Order: sequence, then C-alpha cells, then structure tokens
Amino acid sequence: MTTPKRRKRGRKASLVRGLLSVSLLLVPPLLAASALAAWLEFGEIERTLTEKFNGRRWDFPSKIYSDAYPVYPGLRVGSESFRRRLARLGYRAVRAEPARRGEYRLTREPAVFEIYLNSFEYPSTRERGRLLRMELDGLARVARIVEAGDGHEIYHFFLEPGQIGGVHTDEPEERREMTLDEVPVALVRAVLAVEDKRFFEHEGVDLRALARAMVVNVRSGEVRQGGSTLTQQLMKNFFLTPERSMSRKLREAAMAMVAERRFSKLEILENYLNEIYLGQKGSTAIHGVWEASRFYFGREPTELSLGQVAALAGAIRAPNYYCPHRHPERVIGRRDLVLGLMYEQGDIDVGEYETALNSPLDAAPSPQQAIEAPYFVDFVRGELLGRYPSEVLTGEGYRIFTSLDGEMQAIAEEVVSENLAEIEADIGEAVEASGGQTLQAALVALNPRTGEIRAMVGGRDYGESQFNRVIESRRQPGSTFKPIVMLAALGSEQVGNVHYLPTTKVIDERIVWKYEGKVWSPSNYEDRFYGEVTVREAIEHSLNSATARIARDVGIRPIRDLAVRLGMDEKMLAFPAIVLGGWAVPPFDLAKVFGVMANGGLAASPLSVKKVVDRKNAMVEGHRVEMKKVIPSTDAYLITHLLAGVMERGTGAVARRKGFKHPAAGKTGTSNDYKDAWFAGYTPDLLAVVWVGFDRSASMGLAGSEAALPIWTDFMRRALADHPHTSFDVPEGIVLLDVDKNSGGRAVVGCSDVVREAFLVGEEPRTNCPLHGAF
Repeated sequence: MTTPKRRKRGRKASLVRGLLSVSLLLVPPLLAASALAAWLEFGEIERTLTEKFNGRRWDFPSKIYSDAYPVYPGLRVGSESFRRRLARLGYRAVRAEPARRGEYRLTREPAVFEIYLNSFEYPSTRERGRLLRMELDGLARVARIVEAGDGHEIYHFFLEPGQIGGVHTDEPEERREMTLDEVPVALVRAVLAVEDKRFFEHEGVDLRALARAMVVNVRSGEVRQGGSTLTQQLMKNFFLTPERSMSRKLREAAMAMVAERRFSKLEILENYLNEIYLGQKGSTAIHGVWEASRFYFGREPTELSLGQVAALAGAIRAPNYYCPHRHPERVIGRRDLVLGLMYEQGDIDVGEYETALNSPLDAAPSPQQAIEAPYFVDFVRGELLGRYPSEVLTGEGYRIFTSLDGEMQAIAEEVVSENLAEIEADIGEAVEASGGQTLQAALVALNPRTGEIRAMVGGRDYGESQFNRVIESRRQPGSTFKPIVMLAALGSEQVGNVHYLPTTKVIDERIVWKYEGKVWSPSNYEDRFYGEVTVREAIEHSLNSATARIARDVGIRPIRDLAVRLGMDEKMLAFPAIVLGGWAVPPFDLAKVFGVMANGGLAASPLSVKKVVDRKNAMVEGHRVEMKKVIPSTDAYLITHLLAGVMERGTGAVARRKGFKHPAAGKTGTSNDYKDAWFAGYTPDLLAVVWVGFDRSASMGLAGSEAALPIWTDFMRRALADHPHTSFDVPEGIVLLDVDKNSGGRAVVGCSDVVREAFLVGEEPRTNCPLHGAF
C-alpha cells in the first residue's frame, strides 16, 4: 500500500513525466514554425520586421515641463516650501554629506545647505550634476554658494524643470530612447539573468527554457516562469495582441526566429530595453529602462546602484505588482532574487552581492507629489496645436519648457481649495439660493516684468469641470476697474477733459449721471457717503460716487480707450457703468491691465511656452520676453502708489492683518448684488488676480475683500515667503512728499494726519500746510 507521502511523490513524478511529454509534443509545432519562418523569410514577416526596425519604431509624445528655478544669494532655502519644491523634483534629505545626485542636507551649526544637483539639459543650461554648498545667514537665506569640490564661488544655479504633462495619443505612453552603449552593463546583465540567460545562445526560441518553465510552473502550482525569450517578448510587444492562444504563440516564435536571422543580437537587445513595459504613471504607460529609472528612482540608468538595477530588471515580469512606490517589500524580495541569479551566473562577486542585498531601495518620492497644473497644461496644448500638427506633437518627442513655477502652482491649487471650502461653509443659504451650485474660483499669477505665467487655476476641480475660468469666463470686474479711471484722471498724458492730483478734493455724494437719454446713479457700499474726500481716499476706500464724479469730469470715451490700450476687449462700449466694472472681462485680461501698472507702464506679452526642443536637444522654437510701452512710467507709478495705500489703509488692509508684509499694491472688486468677488494685486515681481463666484451668476453675499482677498493673500504670502522684499522703483519725473491729508499742503511739524504722496514733477504742492504752519 502506498503511503500518502509516497502517493504525493508518485503523483508529482507522474505530472513531471506528463509535462515532459507535453513539451515533446510542442516540438513539432515549433519545428513547423521554424519552417514557416524560413518560407516567409523574404515575405510578410521580414517586410514587417524590416519596416519596424529600420523605420519609425515608436511615437514619442511631447513632454511639457515647468520652468527651471533659480537659486541665488538672498533666497531662503531653509523653509518648508523650499523642501517641498525639492521633493517634487525627486530630491531626498540625507543625514550624511550628499554622495549621489538628488540628495541634500541642511545643517544648523554651521548653517549650511548642501545639495547634489540632478543632471539635466535646459536649452540655455546644461547641469552636469554637482555637489554645491550654500552658506546661510541667520534667517536661513543664502549668503554664499560654492562648489564643494574646489571651493569655487558661483552666484546662482538652477533646479531642473519638473514634468507637468504631455501631448499624447489616445493611449498615452512615455519613453526616452537609449543606445545600447548608454545602458549600464550591470543593467543589461540583470535583465538577461532574470529574463533570458541564454539570449546569446538561442536563435529566437529557447526550447530548453520552455521545458524548464513548464516543469517549474507545475511543481510550484503557479506561473513562475514564462519561457519566452527577449526576442519573443519584443515581437509580442511590437506586433501582437496580449491574447493567450497557440496561434499567437506560434506567430510570435516565427517572428522571433526571423528577427534573429535578419538583425543582430545587439540590435534586438537595444530595442527590447527601449520597448519593454515597466508600469503606469496615472493613465500613462512607462516604457523603456530610461523612463522607468527616472520614474521609480529619480535617476538616470547610469546613476542607479546595483540593487536598484536588480529591482528594475525584476519589475519587468509584473511592473505594477513590483512597484517601488506601492509595494517596496515585494520589490526587495524580487531584487534579491535577481541579485542571486546574477551571482550564480558570475555577473557579480560575493562582495557586490552582499552589499547590494543590504542596500536600501531608495525609491524616488511617490508620484502623488508631482506637479499638477491641468488648466495650464490645457492652455499650453491649445497654443501648441495652433502652431504644430497633432501628429508632430504626439510623435516627435518634443520637450516643451514653460513659464510655470511648480511650487507656486501647488500653493495656488491648495489655497483655492481650502478657502472655497471655508467660504462655502459660511454661505450655506447663498449656495442653496443659487440652486445648489458649487462655488468656483479662478487664479492666475504672472511675473509682471516678463509676462511669464507662474500659476493658473481655472476652477475648483478639473475632474468635474475643464472650463478654464481664467481664460474663458467673462465676469463684471467691479471696482478693480477704478485704477483705470484714476489713471485717466491723474496721468501726464491728460487724456481726459479734467486733470486731477492725488490730493484733489472730490465730493462723495449721490450722483445722477445723464447719458444718451439715460440716467445712471450708482450707490456706495452699504449706502454710506463721506462728503469731501481726496482722490486717494476715493480709491483706498473704493467710493463709487466719488469715482463716478471723477469719471464724468474726465469723460467716458477717454477712459474706455485707455482701458482697451491697457489690454481690455476692443469691443468694450463707452457707457458710464464701465467705470465701476460694468463690462464683463476674463481674469486674464484684468491681469494684463494690472501688469502694465506693475511693470512701469510696459506691457509684457503673457508667456506660457518659453522654449521647444527636439529629442536631440536642438531648438525648435524659443520665445523672448516681448515688451511695448503703453503708458509713461511716471503714470504707472502714480497708480501703484495709490494702490499701495489700498493695502495699508483701505479695502485691501486685510492682507496686512493676515501677515503679508511684502511691498504691494492692489484693488478689491465686487459686482452688483455680490455676484462676483475680485482682488487684483502685485509686488514688483509677482502679480495675481483672483475671482470668486458661481458659474450661473448668483449672489454670494460677500464682497471682494471677504471672498477673493483671503485667497490672494494666502497665495502671495506663501508664494513669496522665501523671496527677499523688493520695493517699487521710483521713476524719474516723480516727486515724493509728505503732505497734510486735510489741506493738501506740505506737511509741517504740527500736522497730525500725514500721508506720503507721489506727484508728477511740477505738480507737487509749493506751500506748507496752511492749517498747521506758515507759508
């Protein structure tokens, strides 16, 4: 009688014998496949293979990148926001001195920030990957930068651009082609060890490997080995469907044998290393060892450790199962298996083997920390599709470098989301009255000196709505239009019928403006009127009646023409209500207008795409900053000086109370019935416009200072936290004087209510304050 143990052993032996019989049965089909390959060698298969190998093997989607980030003396690098910026680019903090690219260390005593830069190519910059040492001051700002190797002092460097999107086909994939000479020898050996150790011995199909795989699979009770050679895998990926059938397997084998006769082993291996599927980045497939190396480890293949090389090779079998981001413990087990195979086959010695076994996986940060800018990417795609055919963008592998600042974009996304949630919780009745709409917002930030778009949030949730409110939504801007009125009234060009000074008194009482047989009579906020006020007080406290009175004196046509010159819609009509924001505009247009004031009267054309290069890093197109003079610099400064008062004493003072300390100028805006809330403001280096409202116009019950200004403040405070404070330049032709607020005369010792005022040269007060001193 057979014991259970023997019975089990006997059953296994029987299975093995049966398996060997099956493997022998496979020989005739494979011999038939060989005959088929010979018969078709100069036929269909060879033609197909030749076209694929010698022609265009892959489509290379274009990749869209953020801007490179300059680091220079005065920049604060010890902050959380700077570390977040590094994390998004795949840098890792270490305790010892950084020894590899992508590592950094911050020490407190002495205050030093060491960083081993990643290598990258930018059209005007090639970073080879250096270890730099930044000496810091007491506020964690850069005081000095030196190269660690020779102590050579440098004055700035760049962090690499981060990928923010691409231009793909309907089945998005990413790949960067490498020649075999560029692939590390260790990586080639690791792939061969685990996938096809007899690659240089077989002729496309390895019968021994097939039989061995079947034995292993039956004994283990699961599929542990596949038996397909690298050449077969390449044929399947290049030409065939993933279906499991004998006919597909035979065709795969036939194609592999033809390929081996037609092309060299090295050609096949190079194609395999570029073609192999190695996982997913969201909806995008990762192909090839270069792309996988950057994605999983934040390094190029030549920079990988032996352990990382083994992990990458081990992932080929099931890349999503052996994903370093999600399953590091599985990856380590698979890595150790590959290292064992390499040791057994003599590819590495015992020292290398043991060192690699004990090394950390050291994967790059999870892709969840990647830069997301979907509205901006759509905007860029739209611009590119206007200049290039779709097949070029999806197939030629262009690298598109944009103006976006990755960290500013992340901040913008966060502050919009957080603030809208808080606002919506406070206005439940308004949400209900709107028909249950979701409160929306738009934010766009630019560098006013260059026109570079630094951040763009077109809505609350791109997944729910791809409508880009920055570009496509037209809403009434409310009082953010008032600076245009003041520019027409105060400017040196004197475009209107009456010329004003910042100290000119104007009556803030209800006004009745008769125009073309109609009557317009705007009211102030909460129906409060302040009597006699200065032009400065009218703008600082956003007084509608006083502003309307100034506009009537200046003339509606000159104001309308000036608005169009600054960047607003040429279709704008000339009617009184436009002076209080009665003509709907997109936030992007308002950003252009305020950009002229922020940039000393120069309009910098908005810039999103800075450079486009091909796969060989040759320039395809480049865009320089384009400027044109729109208004005199003196006039721009007059308005900036008035709007700085809005921030200190007026409707924008909430920003100061919330901790924003940079020199800034800005203006709130609220449309009729509180349907739109705005804030537009700027420092010398950054301008941002924020709109808040419902898509289907409905009252929020909140003014611009309550809904839009908090978002603007949080964004600007965080976006500029690491940057030094910069004051607005005072142009020639401007005089700054302390004046008595009540009399408008030069301030003297006895004046208690004093404001520093800006005047065009020749328009400053000549006499001292008559209320508190002698003439």
